Amino acid sequence: MNKVIRCKNTNNKKIIGLLISQVICGVMPVVLLAAFVLLQMYENKIIALVAIALIFLCNVGYMLLARRYNVLNSGRRGEKLLYKTVRHLSGNNIIFCNLPVRYKRGRSELDMLIISHKGLIIVEVKNHSGTIQGSWKADKWEQRKYYRGGKNTSQQMDNPIKQMRRQRDIVKSILNAAGEDVWIDTVLYFSSSNAKLKLNLRENDYVCLGSKELLHFLERYDRDVVVSRVQMEKYARILNEARANI
Repeated sequence: MNKVIRCKNTNNKKIIGLLISQVICGVMPVVLLAAFVLLQMYENKIIALVAIALIFLCNVGYMLLARRYNVLNSGRRGEKLLYKTVRHLSGNNIIFCNLPVRYKRGRSELDMLIISHKGLIIVEVKNHSGTIQGSWKADKWEQRKYYRGGKNTSQQMDNPIKQMRRQRDIVKSILNAAGEDVWIDTVLYFSSSNAKLKLNLRENDYVCLGSKELLHFLERYDRDVVVSRVQMEKYARILNEARANI
């Protein structure tokens, strides 16, 4: 049976805060408009301009908050799907969810770290949809969405391959500082069924599209090494102690 260690997800508070802020920004224009009419603010030009400016700023704020909320909430949905998928993984693995890591100036949060008898694997989940284009060496990737009527949108995202490389270096540094030299692999998991990948990757850049592909990769993962249960527990203890000091 897998041992799951669920760490505190720092985005949960941000999502709740953004949701509350959206409600406030959504209600305020209605309140201001009602006061504008009932209190006859329109009779004083300065007060009227201030009220109109506040209504405008609330609407702009609502749109900006909604955009940020959608990004974080989409990521949280991807993390939930990742956890739901990996629960079906066979074996006696130690699984960290939302593991914060820090070594000197390097700091990150891993969506998932799997410690198994076959080795250590960092899993980074992206819940992006549309066509994802990019190269392993580029700083940015492009996400393009196509809609009916020929409309399409494009936005950039940080290269997740480089992100995982930084995460791997931090974890390796933590373990090396404790006297442990261990190989760590990474896998990028796109959880959305509406994603299409056009990526230029190296042979050891592992990318999975969909839950079935990820589970298949994890089940077949093998580096011709065997990590003992004692060693697995030791890795987990080192990372737990490092997490407690963040």
